[in-house]
Amino acid sequence: MLAPTVLFLLMAVASCYSQSDEQNLAKANNEFSVSLLKQLTSAKPDDNVFFSPTSISTALAMIYAGAGGSSEEELSKVLGLAGFGLTDRDAVLAAYQKLLAGTNSGKVTLDIANSVLIQNRLPVLDSFKKALTESFGAELRSVDFANDGQRVKSEVNKWVSQKTRGKIPSIVDDGFPKNTVMFLLNAVYFNGTWHNQFPQKNTVPRPFFNRGSEEVHVMTMALRGSIRHTRLDDLKAQAVELPYQGEEYSMVIVLPNAKMGLSQLREGLAVSRLQKITNQMSAKTVSLTLPKFELQTNYDLIPTLKQMRLKSVFDEKSDFSGITGDKSLYVSGVRHKAMVEVNEKGTVAAAVTSISMGMRSSPGPRIVNFHVDRPFLFYIRNRATGRLLFMGEVHQLQA
Repeated sequence: MLAPTVLFLLMAVASCYSQSDEQNLAKANNEFSVSLLKQLTSAKPDDNVFFSPTSISTALAMIYAGAGGSSEEELSKVLGLAGFGLTDRDAVLAAYQKLLAGTNSGKVTLDIANSVLIQNRLPVLDSFKKALTESFGAELRSVDFANDGQRVKSEVNKWVSQKTRGKIPSIVDDGFPKNTVMFLLNAVYFNGTWHNQFPQKNTVPRPFFNRGSEEVHVMTMALRGSIRHTRLDDLKAQAVELPYQGEEYSMVIVLPNAKMGLSQLREGLAVSRLQKITNQMSAKTVSLTLPKFELQTNYDLIPTLKQMRLKSVFDEKSDFSGITGDKSLYVSGVRHKAMVEVNEKGTVAAAVTSISMGMRSSPGPRIVNFHVDRPFLFYIRNRATGRLLFMGEVHQLQA
């Protein structure tokens, strides 16, 4: 007989707490972002990549709240918590609460939502429920996966579609496994208008070199003005920052000097380097061209997370005694969907992540040319905390 399963779905947050915990949590998130980027590109280095580290890390943090033993230790390491001194779980959860509460902005739309569906009569500890509701603002609902799975599936997909404004219409395609007893959902939706929009009259077909070698012509935007820019000699690249209205969030584009230089750029990327990129920027007169693009991605993250040394949560060694009081739960699936649209007006991005669990029985007057005509790296960040909301690489575009 199949054992009950717990599914955690997350879409593209008090004991002693200090502001440094929030700052370190943002750094930990970025460490996780860079590690995940390198793993996602290792198998298919020339494929487009796009994901929300905020969505995935928030999802994993929710199960971290109920983890113990080696499961807690591995989650702490993979999420980057241990590397930045975040070893007290209560402080970590308090930092998540503060960080997620501070996402609202009057100029951009940023919604992060969590929902947890629990099989009726599943004995979930009150302490875990409290962590979900207080630290992550999660809605808790009692459902019957076994006898009412179709209706629950419909409600889950409706929730996903609503929270992502229809950009990700579903996360459950084939129904729930027979042993599902819990489903955790996280959705992240972002909609920002450029502080300086690209004039539509400037958008014309221009060359883009897919994978650095194959020339295609794609609709490319153009803008000339004062833009924060820096050269990255150690990475053999340059970067610009494009703020959204309100200037609380921005997109950073990192462009390798060589047409086929993105792999080398990625290899040299580190979380400490991310902060230096924006710190060393200065306003310059820049002639910028940037392709309009849309990306949609769908990942099974278990192989990737195992490569990142998150292993015990997926087998009999798992310890989620902080959820039900025993060690009968294990993670049986992690799925992530994300999308992004970049055009003259701004950016729309959304992400969803699912986790399933089973129960066992330089400045100057000269013009800087920044022509994005080859594979590039980009990310959307909170400018105050530096926390990455979304991250990706564009390797190829359709003509």
